[in-house]
Amino acid sequence: MQYDAKTPKEYLALLDDDWRRERLLAIREMLLKVPGIVEGIGYGMLQFRVDGEVFAHLNAQKAYVGVYLGELERIDPGAKIRGGMNCGKSCLRVRKRDDLGVVKALVGRKEAWIA
Repeated sequence: MQYDAKTPKEYLALLDDDWRRERLLAIREMLLKVPGIVEGIGYGMLQFRVDGEVFAHLNAQKAYVGVYLGELERIDPGAKIRGGMNCGKSCLRVRKRDDLGVVKALVGRKEAWIA
């Protein structure tokens, strides 16, 4: 889903008050701890940049929260961290009961690349 928001504050105001909002806010806090991260809007979702380069996108979908980190196989070769989580090529689909520790580990792994 794309939201018609111009700022992160507007985006957050448009979210339904349900488990997706709760999960998105928790993941957002993880991303905001990355040194030099700047939050904005891109492609109708939250966008996070470091030194002008896109680090991640975050979006509440109908049945999950999408965390777009780039090519997941490069970040986590062989899916050692992701395990059985539902993923696309660049998207980690976080559902209601998924372990957010996986997201934190992947963000940390990507953060190490830019350090």
